[in-house]
Amino acid sequence: MTEKSDVKEAFDKAECGLPDPGAAMDAIARLASAALSVPRVFVSVSFGDHDIQASIGLGKSDVSTCGKLIWPVPGRAGVLQVGDLKRTKRKSLQKIASSLKSARSVLAVPVVDEDRETIGVIAVFDTEPRRFTASDRAILKDSAVSVSGLAALRRAAVLHQAAEAELKDAMEALPDGFVLYDNNDRLVHCNQRYREIYRESGDLRVPGVKFSDLIRSGVERGQYPDAIGNEEEWIAQRIHDHRYPGKPLEQHLPGDRWLRIQERRTTTGGLVGFRIDITELKRQERELSRLAWTDSLTGVLNRHRFLELAETQLAHSQRHFREVSLLMLDLDNFKTINDCHGHATGDFVLRSICERWQGQLRGHDLIGRLGGEEFCVLLPDTRGSDALIVAERLRKITAQQPLCHDGETINVSVSIGTAVYENIADTITSVIKRADQCLYKAKSAGRNRVEASDTSDQSKTSV
Repeated sequence: MTEKSDVKEAFDKAECGLPDPGAAMDAIARLASAALSVPRVFVSVSFGDHDIQASIGLGKSDVSTCGKLIWPVPGRAGVLQVGDLKRTKRKSLQKIASSLKSARSVLAVPVVDEDRETIGVIAVFDTEPRRFTASDRAILKDSAVSVSGLAALRRAAVLHQAAEAELKDAMEALPDGFVLYDNNDRLVHCNQRYREIYRESGDLRVPGVKFSDLIRSGVERGQYPDAIGNEEEWIAQRIHDHRYPGKPLEQHLPGDRWLRIQERRTTTGGLVGFRIDITELKRQERELSRLAWTDSLTGVLNRHRFLELAETQLAHSQRHFREVSLLMLDLDNFKTINDCHGHATGDFVLRSICERWQGQLRGHDLIGRLGGEEFCVLLPDTRGSDALIVAERLRKITAQQPLCHDGETINVSVSIGTAVYENIADTITSVIKRADQCLYKAKSAGRNRVEASDTSDQSKTSV
């Protein structure tokens, strides 16, 4: 049997208990839409015989069209880029143009696996003719890598679950922990791998010991980090889950190790249990979560996540009558930097400036990239006059410390608008709007300035 057929068989056997990659695919589509400022995105990837798709701004018929017509092209020709679909002479693309009437330009990148085989595609569409840049292509290629990583995670999870179905016949030869308890909850047998997993209490896991005694001893030896501080409650819950096994459990161990615990009752009233190391899967899940809410270039929050957290913080401040301030920041003449020094230098500037700003902010302050060179900072428990001080500090550290990249000195400045939470009717949208208006004033007044809202206790400042 070939490796590919093994994968197919694994997918056929897999049923439940696997993480749904749909949410991560949707997040990647949103990231691509925001990063490239396009209203329509299509993502498709194949897991064995299973296809998973995500889209933005596309109806069912559009998605069907993309699935049929976009997929083959990148597989044959690599990156597909068409600035105006209405003027293309390629018949296959003419079909796309007729089926997607509101799409005028397209950029598509194939998704490839570790064997360099095409397993999917990510495509973005603009409603106007557009010349996609090298930076656009790089962003979409990075998104394709994220999709490929998601595919690898899903594939690994499916293969892992299929392997679990054969654990009962492995005993000591198993790569995972195996344990058997009798109908009195006394240990009958466990393999060496099981003892290695529970290394802090491995010497106690001998035939005849009761499960409840093992759990209590493990807690006393620091075997279970989640039990610290609520030991008795944790012990009671773990014993209950053991006596009445159901869905798989996840267990945290020292050293940031993670297990999936699967336990089943035998026909004689005993219990058979397996311990599967899912540490790498948990790390990959965390990485996918990070990709879903951070800006891939600068590492700060992306627009969606920033607005989500800012809204929560604002609601908290409203309930507890706390002051909140917000800064809108926009790098001055950033297009000139890209035009004169190249997009790679522009990317370096964005990353470097964000690092500088983060060094000036508190740990609980929020900073997000709203798009392009525009950023937003939320300052909890900060009145307007103090926000003005923070804004001026960020302005100075931006303007007074030139950047150096590839032997070139790059002078950067930023314009900032500030606003404060004023009343119970305020939303994060209304506060951002006021800060944006102040930012516009700062730009109009000559840039490299801070402008504060007239309705707050702030005073205007400029340079």
